[in-house]
Amino acid sequence: MRYIVTVGEHVNHIFRAKELILPPRLKKANITVDSAVILYSFRKDAEEENIEKIKNFVEEAERGFESLDIPVIPKEVKDPYLFQERIEEFKKLIVPKTVINLTGGRRILGYELFYAAIEVSNESPEAVESVFYVTEDGTPIEFPVINPQHRLTALEKEILEIIRSAKKPITITGIGDILSEHRDTAYPLPLVSEYVSRLEKKGYVKKEAKGRRRLVIPLL
Repeated sequence: MRYIVTVGEHVNHIFRAKELILPPRLKKANITVDSAVILYSFRKDAEEENIEKIKNFVEEAERGFESLDIPVIPKEVKDPYLFQERIEEFKKLIVPKTVINLTGGRRILGYELFYAAIEVSNESPEAVESVFYVTEDGTPIEFPVINPQHRLTALEKEILEIIRSAKKPITITGIGDILSEHRDTAYPLPLVSEYVSRLEKKGYVKKEAKGRRRLVIPLL
């Protein structure tokens, strides 16, 4: 799995207690990060002191990845305001099963990286595993990667509302039971599972394995 991160004047959003920061569901899944890309950029009017500061943090991030035996490539982004060109450039960095941490660095890079993730997901829904932001206390917040052209059917909306209304992550079986009760007709589990998968591809939910069970978690 590839880890793409934007870096500016700190690296607190990347590492905590010498471990890589990831959303809890990915931590639980024990995913393996096998490559990393660091994106950074300097303002045209940046003073030398500021440039050196960012370079030092980029180098610190490199050392952090290397200490975890993760090959890393630092990439300076020039002309970040060439929005569409940068999106096309970033799309080439996204490989199957990529996680994106857009917390640090210049905001424009985060926007471009997020749009790149959406465009890649439109073509290959499984390519982007997660896009997230890390709060000051080190908590990752995942963003849904939603194709704005995707619209929900009435059944998808109802299933999504069932998932949202659950007080804790719900199973496919649980969703099917509630749906069947609401509509006073039996819904086979394969059909319910298919609709949950559609919601996942559209960025509204995530499925998480817990033992033999598949739990469904709302992202919106």
